[in-house]
Amino acid sequence: MRKKITYVSAIFVMLNATAAQAQQNQKCISPETAQSFITYVLPGALDAVRKQCANNLPADAAILQLDSPQLEKYQTDSEKAWPKASVAIRSMIGDRLPAEMDMDAFRPFVDAMVPAFLSQEIKTSDCPTINKVYRLLEPLPTVNLASLTVMLAQLGGKDEENSSDKSPFNICKTPSE
Repeated sequence: MRKKITYVSAIFVMLNATAAQAQQNQKCISPETAQSFITYVLPGALDAVRKQCANNLPADAAILQLDSPQLEKYQTDSEKAWPKASVAIRSMIGDRLPAEMDMDAFRPFVDAMVPAFLSQEIKTSDCPTINKVYRLLEPLPTVNLASLTVMLAQLGGKDEENSSDKSPFNICKTPSE
């Protein structure tokens, strides 16, 4: 069950294929910055899930609803999160992005990359589980959902320390950890 939860949270975290390389080259980012990244990519991640799962879920599945007030809230919060999310993105990319690059110019690439990557990672057999988790988490405010996702990534990261399948984030530990 923990693996399923970790997998579903990974959808929101957007683990990428170069995560191990990115982590080697990056400084840690604060949990708050990681939360901004999650908040920013959430609408794109949900779009990828919707497209991948549309034929495998009933039409009234929560994750397929485009007119939900919560989805509108996710989109609004995503826009507000961009300035801090761009810090996380620059950290994940490291030296592979020129220092003088304007992150706003890089934003369309990020917006296209998230759904494209996730579409390849989502197994249609997991769609019912993803929908159930979404339905359970949907009432949470975006900040709580992002915070929970970062916490799950941190917990999962403890198991990945010797693994080649590491998170794209190197999230700083808080003094209480």
